[in-house]
Amino acid sequence: MSHYKIKLGKCRTIFFDLEFYVPETSRLEKGFSYNPWDKACKLIGGSFLIANPDKDIQLRDELVRKRIKSVWCWECDSEKALVQQIYDLLEQALVIVHRAHDGKLSPVLCGIGITTSDVLILCDLFRRYQILDNAGVFAFMNKFRVIDLSQLAIGMFNSNVDFLYPKVKNDILIKYQHGTKFSSGTSVWGLYEEKNHALIQERVTDEIMSTHHCYKAIIEDIRRYRSLDVAEKKRQKLKLKQEAL
Repeated sequence: MSHYKIKLGKCRTIFFDLEFYVPETSRLEKGFSYNPWDKACKLIGGSFLIANPDKDIQLRDELVRKRIKSVWCWECDSEKALVQQIYDLLEQALVIVHRAHDGKLSPVLCGIGITTSDVLILCDLFRRYQILDNAGVFAFMNKFRVIDLSQLAIGMFNSNVDFLYPKVKNDILIKYQHGTKFSSGTSVWGLYEEKNHALIQERVTDEIMSTHHCYKAIIEDIRRYRSLDVAEKKRQKLKLKQEAL
């Protein structure tokens, strides 16, 4: 990217989390039960923090919370309308970034575990509701980049085996936001059946806040590890010089 200037104020990191409802007939004993092609399943909605990295990453929590945008099925006429709203949010961020960088830089989708769930689900929902055709879905989503904290955080944990595996959300929270723990996403099914919309909204907003907090903490760890690496290289270089005397 050295051949052009990154305009940090025109970059966008999109922290997001989606919630789903799975009826009892579609629930699996193990694994991820929601399927975007199962008409009995439902996209409840989600929350989005479309962050300007020049201004929003280091904001106080109360200001970050105010910048979170949410879209919900109970506020839409149909699931297609809900999916369209999500598409519009992503497209708006895409336009800002592409216009400022002549299409050479992408908005970043960020979350925990989103590469194996939320991102794939959005692709299929765009197809299912014909927001875009198959070729259009590929072209649109290929204009984004993804930072999944479940993968990024791997290097922040000790490991004595030659096997890397994405970290689960609660492991990341224990390390970076001790005392915070979220119940399984399946708990939302009961809340939805009870029409406890307020608690669903609160939960998803809190998840966005936690993802934002962990993102900042991982950045700090990366900088600290890089500083230690530089210091170690200087120490080794000095040691070699002293041994050569």
